[in-house]
Amino acid sequence: MIANTASSTWCNQPVKIARQVRLAGPLLLIVLTVIILFGSCNKFLDTKPVDSITPETYYKTQTDLDRALSAVYDRLGDRRTYGCGLWGFLNFSDEFYVKSQPTGYMSNTLDASMLELNRCWESLYAGIERANMLLDHVDGAEVSDSSKNEVKGQALFLRGFYYFVLVDNFGAVPLKLSSTKSPLEPNLPRTPIAEVYAQIIKDMKEAEGLTKEIDFYGYGGRISKSAVQAMLARIYLTMAGEPLNDVAKYADAKVYANKVITSGKHALNPSFSDIFIKLAKDEYDIKENIWELEFAGNNQGVVREGGYVGSWMGVYCPSVDTGFAYDHVHITAKVYNAYEDGDLRRDWTVAPYRFVRVGTTLPVKVARTNFTAEQIYERSVGKYRREYEVVRPRNQDFTPINFPMIRYADVLLMYAEAENEATGPSAGGLEFVNKVRRRGFGKPADLADPAVDLPAMAQADFREAVRAERFRELSYEGIRKHDLIRWGIYVTTMQQQVTEYQTNMPASLSDAAIKQASRVTSRSVLFPIPNTEIAVNPYVAQNPGW
Repeated sequence: MIANTASSTWCNQPVKIARQVRLAGPLLLIVLTVIILFGSCNKFLDTKPVDSITPETYYKTQTDLDRALSAVYDRLGDRRTYGCGLWGFLNFSDEFYVKSQPTGYMSNTLDASMLELNRCWESLYAGIERANMLLDHVDGAEVSDSSKNEVKGQALFLRGFYYFVLVDNFGAVPLKLSSTKSPLEPNLPRTPIAEVYAQIIKDMKEAEGLTKEIDFYGYGGRISKSAVQAMLARIYLTMAGEPLNDVAKYADAKVYANKVITSGKHALNPSFSDIFIKLAKDEYDIKENIWELEFAGNNQGVVREGGYVGSWMGVYCPSVDTGFAYDHVHITAKVYNAYEDGDLRRDWTVAPYRFVRVGTTLPVKVARTNFTAEQIYERSVGKYRREYEVVRPRNQDFTPINFPMIRYADVLLMYAEAENEATGPSAGGLEFVNKVRRRGFGKPADLADPAVDLPAMAQADFREAVRAERFRELSYEGIRKHDLIRWGIYVTTMQQQVTEYQTNMPASLSDAAIKQASRVTSRSVLFPIPNTEIAVNPYVAQNPGW
């Protein structure tokens, strides 16, 4: 399927088809017959249409390139990728459970025929095909070299990122580095994981030299040099862990995290909650949010780019006017109990309240109601709060809230982890962790504070401290499952969750949570290869256990 599907998405403009042949009577039919008989039909059929768009006539102007690049970005926001799936229903971990969903994709019931998983695979490869098409033609554009390079750098990054998501979730995948020219092209086999990563690194490093600094754009929705460097740090950390276990890559992860830190372009937002308020209010914070996935509007106008951040995973609310959120996604006691007394992140990450309906009249009226200390598992995710949205009217499902793809706090923690694994703990790495902690407690990040600062400790202890800090800081940002897998503890962690649910969870809620966590077994480290791919590609075998 990867090689045999000719792309119809090489740009985001409709192909115009207006040619018609009208036979006006017997004389025309005779003339056409004579032309054919005397071998002149080649010239007749080879006449090129002048009213259609082809790859040879497109990719010429800056507008063409911008539209084509937007099409590459577009697949990031698909509901089955980062529109919802890869931080939601395809991302089960010890962060959350889905209430009262015993079957289907929202209950962690995966198989190779699952539509949502098939669409995730297809959407990621659609992004790759669009990137390949753009990269194949960008050099022929009639624009400045600077413009070409900037577009090329972003396309390379996005192709590398799409492959990173694929290899991280599916393992070895077909590696395709040029656009489809014919539906008759041969199928491609799965490329070994190490080779896929090598290509990802190659693309990302080339992108690093072509992209611009984040302050050139002034917003985090565009791929900047910092975004490339931060993602390279994440990729190298992944390569250092499961399944490659290439521990030499810890040193590379430290190098790239340090590039972001020493660039002078970034700093922690003094307020943890303000990070997410800005995401809801369409305000940019390029110091903290190095790359954010942009959503816009309410899907009720011409532009329909709303997402599910806040409605699928947000503070429960039955009122559209206030900011509707489904009562699907509930936090775990493990997240709530991970925070120490005085850590302000807890009551922002975990909603301390919900909205309940008041009366029966329409439109729905609601009141804010606080949870009791015992109501832990009844709580919603609090990071993405629709009450801060500025777009009106609000939509029940679609929100304009941007999703944080990578933040500066993550970079500081990646540096600390990479350095600790490469050479052991240092004062510098410890300071970066303590900066994140101080901000979490509402203290100035740059001022030492014995009340919240971690002391110096041995390598093994610091490893656990960094992991715990990542859990507190980055919950519900689509990174927890990825972290557990690269640390080699995903399956055991979820098995421990089963015991936790059985022991401490209210009986009225535990059934769904126990079933969801119980479905994580040794095969769950990778998704199954979708049936849609296996059915058309004889060179692709299924992952073990599926």
